[in-house]
Amino acid sequence: MKSLTTVSLLHRFEVLVGHEDYTRSKPAPDAFLVGAERLGIAPKDCLVFEDTEMGIQSATAAGMASVRVPPPLERRY
Repeated sequence: MKSLTTVSLLHRFEVLVGHEDYTRSKPAPDAFLVGAERLGIAPKDCLVFEDTEMGIQSATAAGMASVRVPPPLERRY
């Protein structure tokens, strides 16, 4: 939340999920499932943007579609 506050974007998000909100971390799907539940959206209706393969695995395990967005140093232009 600190990053979102720093760039004045915190108010743009209805729901935030932090490490204190779930037990198992990625590649377990817990974080994504908590987010979907809080939003009232079925996992199958979610689209996840992730920067790591582990995040993609987590989204897949949650039953969500995903798009990998590589960090700037990994991008090919």
